[in-house]
Amino acid sequence: MAGQICYCGQLAKVKTLWMDGNPTRRFFGCQSYEENGGCGLFSWLDPPMCERSKNVIPGLLRSIRSMEEAERKANKRERKLRFLLIASWVMFIALWIATSGSEGEKNEM
Repeated sequence: MAGQICYCGQLAKVKTLWMDGNPTRRFFGCQSYEENGGCGLFSWLDPPMCERSKNVIPGLLRSIRSMEEAERKANKRERKLRFLLIASWVMFIALWIATSGSEGEKNEM
């Protein structure tokens, strides 16, 4: 992949388009675009996608985002349940120590 020089003399930046019409299609753009609008360079790096890809990829990307969100929620729930499990064991051990200590005092009397 050879670099391309934009109209303002800088090395053009390779960016990826994430819109439904051209998902994951890469292009060259001016590095200064975010700062001051750049010089207006826009040149496709990847060839056009077939219609099937244009229709399928956005759905796949939505599925991936949905699965990532479900994973994030499951991990959060797992951390909460792990904390509750550890807390319950600590309480159980503390209760066991407290009751076994009082039984020892009763046996001494």
